[in-house]
Amino acid sequence: MQSRFAATAATLTLLCACAAGPAGGPAAPAVVDPAASATLSLPATFTGDLPCADCEALEYRVDLFADRAFYLRMNYRGRPGGPFDDIGSWDYASDGRTIILQGGREAPLRFTVEDPDALSMLDLAGLPIDSALNYTLRRASGLEPFEPRLMLRGMYRYMADAGIIDECATGRRMPVAMEEDNAALERGYLAAGGEPGAPLMALVEGRIALRMPMEGPGPVSMLIPERFLRMAPGESCPPRFATAPLAGTFWALVSLGDDAVYPAGQRPGPHIEFNAAESRIAGSDGCNRFMGGYQQAGDALALSQLASTMMACVDGMDVAQRYTAALGETRRYRTLGRHLELFAADGALLARFEARPPST
Repeated sequence: MQSRFAATAATLTLLCACAAGPAGGPAAPAVVDPAASATLSLPATFTGDLPCADCEALEYRVDLFADRAFYLRMNYRGRPGGPFDDIGSWDYASDGRTIILQGGREAPLRFTVEDPDALSMLDLAGLPIDSALNYTLRRASGLEPFEPRLMLRGMYRYMADAGIIDECATGRRMPVAMEEDNAALERGYLAAGGEPGAPLMALVEGRIALRMPMEGPGPVSMLIPERFLRMAPGESCPPRFATAPLAGTFWALVSLGDDAVYPAGQRPGPHIEFNAAESRIAGSDGCNRFMGGYQQAGDALALSQLASTMMACVDGMDVAQRYTAALGETRRYRTLGRHLELFAADGALLARFEARPPST
């Protein structure tokens, strides 16, 4: 990353000089303490009946665990089929009061921790749902374990007549019970021809249940392989979901206000990176590269001394100008999983970014 911050200041033309602090450095933003984190006592079960457009109610339950895994069950009351289960990982947003659940669905689920006993669902943009209907889940009196049933992926290995799997979505390592379609799973692993004991990606339909282990205390979570699907040699689990840090992440611009942003031509799209060691930013507005300084305290964020190259671009100048203006107006930020949001002093959303691999 250091190389991407090595642009020479002599090639840059000053865009805006925000209020400077001592010795001409970036102005210190007014410290706005983020809301105190509502500590969740875990493990815990949260349940509730949420609104449903074409059923009597959406019966919802979430089990949250201290290792940042979650189990989810939804049931559409009055409709056939179901229940529908999901598992995955969860994490806090940078505000300390929002949690994000990323499972098998494309869009993550977001909740505000109203207090240790209540979670309020947010919309897809992470904003409160403007409705008089109930979108709050309440803590149950105790953890009420259930057995999620779904298709699972994980790195499986078989040694000494026992199987074990590192499940991808939760990051949990679980023994594989010698039940149901376990024999087919073992045969599939051996037939794949890998090194003895080496992990291979396995896909199975099954459930996660509490069982007593062959040795040691229990019960423990085990994979019950109801139907072996296939081995996938060469594949591996992606990194486990977690909220991306402000610094050290390549943030690609995806919207300005309510307007989506798309790269223009063959140039790298607008983006920004934060270098915590030097309190510096660098990036591109889609036309020119820029650099500057920043200060961050709590959720307060101030960018200053923004400077840019001055290459003329046939297209994309409107986005570039709006993006530059948004950076100058930024006073607060929030990271929500793999997204970064910048806000003005009045709370207006200025820009939204997505964590992506750096452009080449």
